[in-house]
Amino acid sequence: MGAVQRTRPGYFCFGNGILLKLDLESPPSQHSPKTALRFAYSSLSSSSKFQQSPPMSIFEYNGSAVVAMVGKNCFAIASDRRLGVQLQTIATDFQKIYRVHDKLFIGLSGLATDAQTLYQRLVFRHKLYELREERNMKPETFASLVSALLYEKRFGPYFCQPVIAGLGDENKPFICTMDSIGAKELAKDFVVSGTASESLYGACEAMFKPDMEPEELFETISQALLSSVDRDCLSGWGGHVYVVTPTEVTERILKGRMD
Repeated sequence: MGAVQRTRPGYFCFGNGILLKLDLESPPSQHSPKTALRFAYSSLSSSSKFQQSPPMSIFEYNGSAVVAMVGKNCFAIASDRRLGVQLQTIATDFQKIYRVHDKLFIGLSGLATDAQTLYQRLVFRHKLYELREERNMKPETFASLVSALLYEKRFGPYFCQPVIAGLGDENKPFICTMDSIGAKELAKDFVVSGTASESLYGACEAMFKPDMEPEELFETISQALLSSVDRDCLSGWGGHVYVVTPTEVTERILKGRMD
């Protein structure tokens, strides 16, 4: 706390600038620097300003924002590009969306190391499926695979929240997300995950329209992503967007606020 000095009757000033007023109704013998120091320590320790904040969730450790949205016979999936360690930015070009095949993509939010490990295991499983079946995996089948893989590790889970998007039979869009132990949540409009999920829900609810064409879908998902990560300090630094139609895959990099 530093040196203690009496400034005027009933007041003591500490070396770091804290000015403390004592109760003048108490006996003068208690108006001593030692009493003031003991009182100051007890006041600071009980003050909410100096109490330690609750620990950050492991899902928020690296920061992330992932969203998938459905259009007319197409879909878009987008993510931010920041990799951080809590509030410290480590990289600004981190990949969070992975291509399984030309009509199937997965976005992984959560702990970055677990996301990379999970993706490697999914690639291994998908290649085995291709060798055995001699065809690509359908989005619904892949979602069940991811769910089973996560539930298998439920007692020590991968700290990831996947977002799966693909084109199924007759090029019908399929999107879903799940929690870290594989509980699926299916949707017909959009799904979100990551630290910016709350603001993504609001932006997507406001901007989404059914049966959007690919270019309109790109504009909508891009505006929703950029406006959402501006409201979340753990994600941002631009965006990475894939728009997938039955005939082509369009990949674009978005520039956003660099702070």
